[in-house]
Amino acid sequence: MKKFVVTAGGTGGHIFPALAVAEEMRRLGHLVLFAGSSGGPESSRAAAMGFDFFGVDVKGLDRRSALRSARSLFLLPRAVLRARKAVSEFKADAVIGCGGYASAPSCIAAVLGGVPLFLLEQNVDPGLVTRRLARRAEKVYASFAGTKERLGSGNVVVAGNPVRKEFSPPPPRDFNAPVRTLLVIGGSQGARSINRAMTAALPSLSGMSIRICHQTGPKDVGEVRAAYSAWTPPPGTPSASVEPFFEDMAEKMRGAHLAVGRAGASSCAELLISGLPSILVPFPGAGGHQRHNALALENFGAATVMEDAGLDGGLLAGKIVELLRRPDVLGTMSSNAESHARPDAARFICSDVISTMGAD
Repeated sequence: MKKFVVTAGGTGGHIFPALAVAEEMRRLGHLVLFAGSSGGPESSRAAAMGFDFFGVDVKGLDRRSALRSARSLFLLPRAVLRARKAVSEFKADAVIGCGGYASAPSCIAAVLGGVPLFLLEQNVDPGLVTRRLARRAEKVYASFAGTKERLGSGNVVVAGNPVRKEFSPPPPRDFNAPVRTLLVIGGSQGARSINRAMTAALPSLSGMSIRICHQTGPKDVGEVRAAYSAWTPPPGTPSASVEPFFEDMAEKMRGAHLAVGRAGASSCAELLISGLPSILVPFPGAGGHQRHNALALENFGAATVMEDAGLDGGLLAGKIVELLRRPDVLGTMSSNAESHARPDAARFICSDVISTMGAD
């Protein structure tokens, strides 16, 4: 039995892959300590899955505020010292960093303490922790081949992005069904531009027999629900489902025929594994990394990309109608998504970590 510190935080795009790795390590009989930010959602997520959790006081860098960035850097040394103590007391055989600012203290602690470090990079364009520590890591497990070129250093292995088991295998889909389901997702915090474009698109979709499931995020749910309550779909079409967050996202993806959403790394991996065609509207902030993710899926033939700038109801409705009227195209997109999925990513990464460490 080995002991692993698995660390991630900030957003679900980092937390869910880390939990998938932690779950697989536990299945293989190893002991896992999950580490992240004391105030982050990773704490409750890890606890819900039965993992011991260690938290540090750490904040992400804010490119818009020099003051907040300075505060984040001020907190980092103390967080690293606490993480180093936790890694040492746990007697970790390795640290597996899965991205996000909350992973930095434990990853740095591993380097300072001579503990083997492994990194996961979910996005095509590597994040700050990966860029800074790739050369000190035993291996960097990338979701996309393009990461290897952008990183330029480190032992990079293209492994795919670990996804929770409930997303696979992909379901059979009838793209000629009389009523098809459109899934609108903007991540756990929602996406205001997608919400507004989608509600503006509703009048143009009134003649389409589609059931819409729309995840709004917490801020826009009232406004979006009001728009759907005024929408009149064709007779016999199921009512729209509008919620701030879908806990059963795997089930929602399995029941959908087309998705509209952001291009976070975990969302992209879930769409591929679910075999779900998508219209991706990359978030323009955060260094533009979502655009690289979206273009990768478009190059696979699994998605089509629309830019956030200039997105409006007419453009979005036009693209939705265009795809729903071409079930053959949707079928091809679905097959392309499945062919580029890596449902074995968590198993491969964990097995490779153990093999690299010389364990049986």
